[in-house]
Amino acid sequence: MARNDSQQQQDTGNKTRNYQLVLSIMAPIAVLLLTIYLGNEFRVLENQLRYMPPVNQQSGGSVDDIEIVGGQTVYVPAYSHIYSRGGEPHLLEVTLSIRNTDPERAIRLAEVRYFNTRGQLVKNYLDGVLELGPLETVEFLVEAQDKQGGSGANFIVTWDAGEPVYEPIIEAIMIGLSKEYSISFITSARALASRIEK
Repeated sequence: MARNDSQQQQDTGNKTRNYQLVLSIMAPIAVLLLTIYLGNEFRVLENQLRYMPPVNQQSGGSVDDIEIVGGQTVYVPAYSHIYSRGGEPHLLEVTLSIRNTDPERAIRLAEVRYFNTRGQLVKNYLDGVLELGPLETVEFLVEAQDKQGGSGANFIVTWDAGEPVYEPIIEAIMIGLSKEYSISFITSARALASRIEK
């Protein structure tokens, strides 16, 4: 009986050593295969994330279908202050940016007027006509301490061109800074009247 127990223990010990030997051989092989697999997966992922230049896609339209503008009067929302903390005014500096987007033709600014919340004229920024050359930008500033405009301020901008041009980009950029926080946002122009050419 003692021999059988000893034999069983020896057989169990041999089996354990065999399992350990198989595991010691299989573990590095499994790690190697996993490394190769992950390496391939990372290469596939890198290829998917790699920069791809834009592809020129054909659209149904042509350049002749693009509407270009001969002139406009636009409304641009502006905010010389906004409210926070239950109605406390937060003063903002306003920059009106007018960008001629046409790379070949000039535009003319006929008027840039700034109105307050009640619709009353606060300031007329132009005495005469101001010409913007191709791709030129002009800016008009309302300083933060100028509180006349209020939360419902706006600009009316009128421009035209000798020939049809790409529509300019007209935006108001509001920025406010304090010790506790800062805020900035942009509003875009909305056309009130346009002279459209095809």
